[in-house]
Amino acid sequence: MKVRDAILKLGSYTPPLEGRNPKKYLLLDFNESPVPPPLHVIEALVEFIQDNRLQAYPSYGDFLEQLATYAKVPVNQLILTNGSDQAIDIILRALLNESEEMILAKPGFAIFFQVAGTLGANVISPKFRSDMSFPYEEIFNAVTPRTRLIVVINPNNPTGTLVSAEQIQNLLKSFPDTGILVDEAYFEFTQQTCSHLLEDHKNLIITRTFSKAFALPSLRLGYAIAHKSFIEHLYKIRGPYDINMIALEAARAQLAHTQPWQRIIREIMCEAKPVLERFFEAQGIAYFKGTANFMLVAPKNVEAAIDYLKAHNILVRPMQPPIAHTFRMSIGTISQTRQFIDTFTDFLKNNQFH
Repeated sequence: MKVRDAILKLGSYTPPLEGRNPKKYLLLDFNESPVPPPLHVIEALVEFIQDNRLQAYPSYGDFLEQLATYAKVPVNQLILTNGSDQAIDIILRALLNESEEMILAKPGFAIFFQVAGTLGANVISPKFRSDMSFPYEEIFNAVTPRTRLIVVINPNNPTGTLVSAEQIQNLLKSFPDTGILVDEAYFEFTQQTCSHLLEDHKNLIITRTFSKAFALPSLRLGYAIAHKSFIEHLYKIRGPYDINMIALEAARAQLAHTQPWQRIIREIMCEAKPVLERFFEAQGIAYFKGTANFMLVAPKNVEAAIDYLKAHNILVRPMQPPIAHTFRMSIGTISQTRQFIDTFTDFLKNNQFH
């Protein structure tokens, strides 16, 4: 049995998931919600299970209408996916042939590179600048006749960089035959979206997730927004039962009761994040604040910092080149942030070079 050459050339995408016990560690490494879903979500799941519906195939009912109201787009511009990872997968499979090109600034979300690699497509990767600003001119100039897709992660993971709607619109106008995929996984934290550009630009595609602000990463639910003609093609690729009903019921409950998760967002963005920024500035530690619920931190001895935090039950995410001198941390509640600050203060006291 011969495996395709494109697969043979790939490495595995293996994020460090093992051993992440939330009862042992303060998890600041995966940009997750700092708190579990509220009680109304648990009650909705219990009710669904007790209704003896697990043995039946999924039936999605009016959930798309509920989501369309939240996203402020027509139902025919939406498709549900098994996490936004699946949305990325089916979009790239719809657009990229072998040896065609996708443009994505680096560093960026690894799943884009992984999926493009499985298709045998070439990824053109202009680098974010040293101040983590978006390399717009480099991306614009990288477009060739073989370019089928330009990806804009907005805000970017892991740099936190926000790309302006004007820049996105200019890409849409300048390359109308090229797909422009805007990943808005952190939309709830920034409230920045380019969905208002959908009506005038059929080449715009947006992906979002229920894994971040909605606190449902273990249930795997995401969605894509695009012109209805492109959504119809995505339905040809996504399986009819790919979305499990447990995820759907949890998401339905979160959309019906927005105040609890919106309150957590306000605590993260308006209270905890400013406290953390002031701490780093007072200690003279370089960081890139970004625009979402995470930031890159660049202590002088990054490996020692990561090890010290882990030894004291706090997990942050080590970064790879070209930003291996940093770690990424998500921002928790104000009490979790103070726990991090106390631990990191102890690290600084015990390390001459920080």
